[in-house]
Amino acid sequence: MGARLTFEILHQARQLAEAGKYAALLSYCQSLGEDLLRLSPTLALLKGIAAVRLGFPEEGRRWAKLAFERARERGDRTIEIRALNALGGINLATGLTREAEDCFALALGQAYVVRDHATVGRCCNNLGILANLRGSRAQAVGWHTRAVAAFERVGSHRGVAEALHNLAHVYKDEGDWERASDTAAQAIQAAELSGDLSLVAATICGYADVQRLAGDPLFAAREVEKAIALHRELGDVMGEAEDLRVLAGALGAQGEYARAEALYREVIRRAEQGGDELMAAEAERDLAALLWSLGREAEGRETASRSRARFSKMAAFAEVRRLDQMLSGGSAAGFGFVGPLVSAEAGSGGSG
Repeated sequence: MGARLTFEILHQARQLAEAGKYAALLSYCQSLGEDLLRLSPTLALLKGIAAVRLGFPEEGRRWAKLAFERARERGDRTIEIRALNALGGINLATGLTREAEDCFALALGQAYVVRDHATVGRCCNNLGILANLRGSRAQAVGWHTRAVAAFERVGSHRGVAEALHNLAHVYKDEGDWERASDTAAQAIQAAELSGDLSLVAATICGYADVQRLAGDPLFAAREVEKAIALHRELGDVMGEAEDLRVLAGALGAQGEYARAEALYREVIRRAEQGGDELMAAEAERDLAALLWSLGREAEGRETASRSRARFSKMAAFAEVRRLDQMLSGGSAAGFGFVGPLVSAEAGSGGSG
């Protein structure tokens, strides 16, 4: 294939990625054949990111590693660093948090050297997720704030949306409902400016769940249905699974316990099938809280113990402490906030 055709192919793949059309992106990459994908670190990375979003983390890891290796061979530092950050994101989703932190920290240092501010933002955002999982709220706010600044510097509405979404998550965990709500609303606005419909859906889901926890589960359910419709239209399987987890929380708050339980179990099934340990742990935690509130203490305790084991393996100390409180007979209230958004965009950089 000629250079012009290769440019056209890269342009098409990037457009699909920027629009959040991961199912279409994966299908497009597969249609190109492995030989062409192996020639292009950018295409390999985009295929890896799409595979992860559709519930195939090991396939995603394989292509992200290939992208990293090819980029290093070609001296394409931009894609090499972004692939390293993407590998960190895959490690985070699959529960390998220490390995994830190593990838993020190394990528961040290299991104500063080459002045790739977009990747600086992604790494800071991802390190903020890890800090919040470990209960270091102030540190998490610092990382996400730095991410917003880096993304604003390069005009990345998508990055700003992801970082604000995660910052709202931290404010929620601090019990600051007003700041959580305001920040989640700002995330939606930034996502809409980005043109990434999958991201729009994710931020709508985040805002809806803040409203649920603030006492309006009916509004939350209506809003999250919009997110579900968008993710289904795009074929974003893992995004839809996160929406269903939040919908389950809203239904449970309205007394629709059977539907809520069924949805939580479906999310756990999908998360396990897709290798997403973080999502599985969160859904088990939320299901345990529901079972506990219904007086099904034995089932709740068993489910909470499974969730605790997953979080413990991830060194998610804040979540472990919350589950320990539940297991020791404390309150099960306040669980179920929408999960974080890992930054792993390939972007427009790189030579191919």
